[in-house]
Amino acid sequence: MTGRRERTRGTAEDPGRATLVGRADALRLVDKTLDRAGKGTFQLLELVGEPGVGKSRLLAEAVAAARGRAMLTLLGRASEFERDAPLAAIADALDDHLETLPERQLARLSENERRLLGSVFAGIAADVPAQAPDRYRLFRAVRGLLELLAETGGLVLVLDDVHWADESSVELLDHLLRHAPRGRIVVAVAYRPGQASPQLTAALGLAQPTRRVRVDVTPLTAQETDELLGPEVNLTRRQWLYEASGGNPFYLEALSRMNNGRVPAPRDNAGEALASMTAEVPDAVRAALLLELNSLSIDGQLVAKAAAVVGDEFEPAAVAAAGEIPEADALTALDELVARDVVRPDAARFRFRHPLVRHAAYASAKAGWRMGAHGRAAHFLRGKGAQPQMLAHHVVNSAPFGDLVSVSELASAAQAVVSRAPATAAHWLGNALRLLPDNEATRPTRCDLLLALANAQLSSGQLGGGRETARAALALLPAEDLARRAIAARLCATMERMLGSREAAKAVLLAELRKRPNPLVVEAAPLYLRLAVEYVGTGEAAECARMLAEMAKLDHLDPATAFATAALGVMPAYIAGDIPGALDRLDEVDRLMSQLTVAEIAPWMDTTAWLCWAELMVGRHAQALTRLERVTEIARATGQQFVLAYLLAAKAFALGRLGRLVEAQPIAEQACDIARLVGSGEAQTMALTAQSLVLAWSGEYPAALKSASESARNNQQPSKVYWSVLSGCARSLVLIYSRDLEAGRPAVLAACEEFESEGVRDETLLLICLEAMAHAEAIAGNPSAGLPLADRADAIRHPDNEVNVAVADLIRAHALSAADPATSAKLALQSADTLASLDYRLEEGRARLRAGQSLATSGDRAGGLKQLATAAELFATAGARGLHAQAAEAQRRLGQRVPVPRAGRRQELPFGLSAREFEVARLVVDGRTNAQIAERLSLSLRTVETHLTRIFSKTGVPARGGLGRVLGPHLDQS
Repeated sequence: MTGRRERTRGTAEDPGRATLVGRADALRLVDKTLDRAGKGTFQLLELVGEPGVGKSRLLAEAVAAARGRAMLTLLGRASEFERDAPLAAIADALDDHLETLPERQLARLSENERRLLGSVFAGIAADVPAQAPDRYRLFRAVRGLLELLAETGGLVLVLDDVHWADESSVELLDHLLRHAPRGRIVVAVAYRPGQASPQLTAALGLAQPTRRVRVDVTPLTAQETDELLGPEVNLTRRQWLYEASGGNPFYLEALSRMNNGRVPAPRDNAGEALASMTAEVPDAVRAALLLELNSLSIDGQLVAKAAAVVGDEFEPAAVAAAGEIPEADALTALDELVARDVVRPDAARFRFRHPLVRHAAYASAKAGWRMGAHGRAAHFLRGKGAQPQMLAHHVVNSAPFGDLVSVSELASAAQAVVSRAPATAAHWLGNALRLLPDNEATRPTRCDLLLALANAQLSSGQLGGGRETARAALALLPAEDLARRAIAARLCATMERMLGSREAAKAVLLAELRKRPNPLVVEAAPLYLRLAVEYVGTGEAAECARMLAEMAKLDHLDPATAFATAALGVMPAYIAGDIPGALDRLDEVDRLMSQLTVAEIAPWMDTTAWLCWAELMVGRHAQALTRLERVTEIARATGQQFVLAYLLAAKAFALGRLGRLVEAQPIAEQACDIARLVGSGEAQTMALTAQSLVLAWSGEYPAALKSASESARNNQQPSKVYWSVLSGCARSLVLIYSRDLEAGRPAVLAACEEFESEGVRDETLLLICLEAMAHAEAIAGNPSAGLPLADRADAIRHPDNEVNVAVADLIRAHALSAADPATSAKLALQSADTLASLDYRLEEGRARLRAGQSLATSGDRAGGLKQLATAAELFATAGARGLHAQAAEAQRRLGQRVPVPRAGRRQELPFGLSAREFEVARLVVDGRTNAQIAERLSLSLRTVETHLTRIFSKTGVPARGGLGRVLGPHLDQS
């Protein structure tokens, strides 16, 4: 089965053109990749080498082998001269094939997926076009599309020359390798390592070793060169060709087209072309390519140059327009180019036989002629009704300074792609500014372009450049243009914060407020709000409240600004311990928000993120989730990627606490992916923090610790910055949940002190920490250590926060589990009933786990088993494997038979542990000493020590305290 790119494109796509010489090892690796994919495992195949070394030729062999396995093959290629075309390589591969898909297959895509995909792929039509699709959702839709295409017999997606891929294509590769598609799918890429961007290298490095095959394509040996050239080339010439080419097949081909064995001196008019060609190409090959082009007829040379300007793939009419030649003459010249194998046909279109040939043709044209040809190509496309984004590449390369029409076209093109390809939008906007005269008449346009550029740079993670662009806008905007100055200042402050400098963010805002003759004008409201956001984030909640009080003095606040003011006021009220005040503000926010449109809410996404987080902290998780659904959609629809990470992290946290861990994990992954796309350390810290907590609640302790540690590495903020405190809290909780009390105890206590301090006081997170610590102390056989923790919980809990009252009861239940198990059971059941009524399934399960253990200790075995069974069911439904293991172990200790899942044969134990080693490890996690383990298992002390040495070696854990972290999820297998 074949797809769009199944055409003759030289040796890259026509394996029959010439016998393949050598490459036996490379072909074995290609077969290995396809065999792995045939078993249903996604594979990445990398072909890496210098220009012309034969990467495309090997891709062709991979295509032929895939077709032999009845796999669909789709081929696309990035282009050197169209690097600003968003997702060009992917669209090149898929477009034509998508046009042939039957409606019944397309119908399996949701309406929203079709809208998203229709914004990129012409082959997918949607009744209503997607509005500003955010990159992450678009990437997920592409992944789903690949899975759909692979269902019949598998899919090989070939992307050649990805070193030239635009940033959005690299981001898509990054996404596919972080979240591998399901099914028989191979993504095969070829690139030049010397020209690969750091982003591309990092993205390809994400593939798991079992899903990645790298083939380093090297030059041919002297013997292979002789075989390739054949006996008709005499020995002396073969030696010269090998030495001049270095064994590079394309260079061999180019040099062998010369009529003698000497490199000709380039013509005078080719000097500029030789100098401009890629430095990786030897001088001899450059000269040979130019000699080949110069041997064409005059019309042939003209058409080759015009075709190189038009694009990687071109139609005769466009070439005729760019070259100012009658179309009939252009077709005649194309016949010559095809006969000389300079270009190769594909239906009604053509391509150069190799990117280096196009490069040579492009470079051989004089700079002034190229500029005019790009202009003529743009004019031709305008006549065809092409969208501005289709013209932008030619406009950038042709428009003269002062061309206001071209400035407008570039701005429109940028607006069309900014949500899915903000880096491309930033490039086009930068060029629009370059073309724009700097005078009073154009000042309003320049200011608009600067603000649009700053926004695109913010979305694409170009935070340093975006900050400077916003500063430039502030310097240019007139003092009386209060509204746009506020936008510029907010953009600048946002990027300062995301770069880790909250004090600089405050300074920008304060400086702008000082410039206003009357700081209490309503136009100052956005600055006050942005400043209030910075204050709450740096642990200055009281200052945030003061700033919001200043806003109350402003006259005639519009409804949207009034909503934003009320929304931000919830968090400082909560931090101050004013729970009734926070709840009252939430009621006011609900009233105001219900009256606003999407357009009115959209400018206030940063304040809305704090609103949602505060709503979670006061115990309104269900309401917060509803709000998060709405504002997340608004942020996506308006392209505000920079705030999405915070919103999704909050959503993952909420789902996790409600025991919906299966839903929470992919949401947390999305938050991390988007934070990486934006490039903000703070956003990554927040997203990774949420992910680590969700993973820990799921019982995936090694993965949780990895995320928490990465969050800590990203976190360079002072300790009083709210997200910094939260990051430290998460890591300490992971340690405690994994039963590493030795490392976790001081970390949790330090986090508790932070959450009791002024400015970042957080009742909810403090109680979560205290409960985790009290639970761990009880498991370790030292429940009375939880009594001071229970006293701290009682001191901070507020009666209006039902969730926190229940958690505080549970903390005391842990602390009393040995001294007064009956009271412990009563408190735990009371806590469980409250949490059940509020749908907090995870914490309800923790409370029933404690109730069951305490009931059994007090003599009510039947009641205890009933509560433990309920807890186990809650944990199983939630996906909390670690807690489910604890509930199962508690049931076994009471003599209850708990079935262990088996898969037809004896289940393998983790890390290659033997059954005895696993039993010893379990007892270590339970807090037993070596002597107690020896007595329990009837072993000698030396044997126990030997088992421990092996356990530490196999698990990679250096000490006893870390075993719970890595073995916790597997304890129910014993």
